[in-house]
Amino acid sequence: MVQHHHNPGSIVPQETSFDNSDTPGIAQPYSQTEIEELLYGDDRPVEDRLARLRDMRDELVTRESGDFGDEDPAAMIEELDRAMAELQRDAQNADETGSADALMSADPADHLDALAPDDVDARDALIGEEEFYEEDEDGPVDDDHVWQGSDEFKPDLH
Repeated sequence: MVQHHHNPGSIVPQETSFDNSDTPGIAQPYSQTEIEELLYGDDRPVEDRLARLRDMRDELVTRESGDFGDEDPAAMIEELDRAMAELQRDAQNADETGSADALMSADPADHLDALAPDDVDARDALIGEEEFYEEDEDGPVDDDHVWQGSDEFKPDLH
């Protein structure tokens, strides 16, 4: 078979990975799950999540005239606007009332009121009375094995 070697222009290799289905395209709009992950996720700061939502909205506005498949671009833009407003409102509330991270990260097992009254070992672990005493001090009093009466009737004195 004869090969023709006189091409008038240059042939540019097309480097496309056809097996990669994760690349965003016009027919692959953002999903509600992506918006909710940015809205409710705590893996990055609020400012970064807001910036990402704005970028997504700007890209959707740019691509609005394109083919979105079965998706409605106006509804997706409204959803992005709602998510950004909610995230901004949450950020403003956190600025006004302070961060709730300390309250949310508190382990209920670290509170005495969350323990059963008869869970003596867990209460001792939380109270940690041994920490409050120096090495030369006796430490906490063992009420079960100590004489509770007055000194004049103490049995080991007579």
